[in-house]
Amino acid sequence: MFGYVKPVVPELLVKENEFYRATYCGICRSMKKHTGFFSNAYLTYDSVFLALVRMAYIDDGELSSKMRRCMAHPAKKRCMLSDNSAIEYTARAFAILAYYKTVDDLDDEGLSRRILVRLSRPVARRARRLADFTALDAVVRDRLSEISRLEREGCASVDEPAELFGELLGEVFAGGLEGEARLVCHRVGYHLGKFIYAADAAEDYDEDIKAGRYNPYAVMYSRAPLTRENRESIRTALLLECKRLEGAVNLISFGNKHTARRIVENIIYLGLTKRIEFLNEPTSAEEGK
Repeated sequence: MFGYVKPVVPELLVKENEFYRATYCGICRSMKKHTGFFSNAYLTYDSVFLALVRMAYIDDGELSSKMRRCMAHPAKKRCMLSDNSAIEYTARAFAILAYYKTVDDLDDEGLSRRILVRLSRPVARRARRLADFTALDAVVRDRLSEISRLEREGCASVDEPAELFGELLGEVFAGGLEGEARLVCHRVGYHLGKFIYAADAAEDYDEDIKAGRYNPYAVMYSRAPLTRENRESIRTALLLECKRLEGAVNLISFGNKHTARRIVENIIYLGLTKRIEFLNEPTSAEEGK
């Protein structure tokens, strides 16, 4: 989820942007409380989408906020959502995702980045332990292990690893829920996960080829520069996954939580499509023609 799941802020109403920031600050505060004081260093704004989706399934009485100061902004109080079941779940789940992100960075990043990751891993490891989500941790570990196996084998399909990442995020979104809530949230996470894996592979295409790393598109296109037709094919597939995600989100009953619903819609209708605009840009070879 890291870096993809964010709204187009100028398209948010002022109260929507304030609620979005208050939700982020609430998750940050919850991470410090539940998964360790420094664990919030791994937090990103992507976490807000998970919290907003989960928020649809809590009682309205659980939603409250308060003006508070924090170490990052000590001079002025900020509006922060108070801890509730959706906020706490997101804080704990994100601690697990952040830990496995550090594991992935140790394999993929350059030397200087790997050194920094190694130095910070004790914090991530402790946050994972304090999150105390054994079942979710096992699902994330197993799905990532399967993805790693496909990557080692040089899988020539983006669909297979994307499917596994979709299953991973499906469980993250649905963890602890039952009945219709579980089915809907799992579907949201599943389609979001498939989108993120495929979009990330497309964005990293040139860098992965240069570094000699696995990339499903690189196998599919024989590590050649992406043509306009290649990029259009990838973009079409990603937009189709966005449509499936929209269909899943439309099944969520937000009730009176209109602000949360509008932020979620901004993210899927505007944020995700804006995030893949790089596929519209011409390659250097095409610019030279």
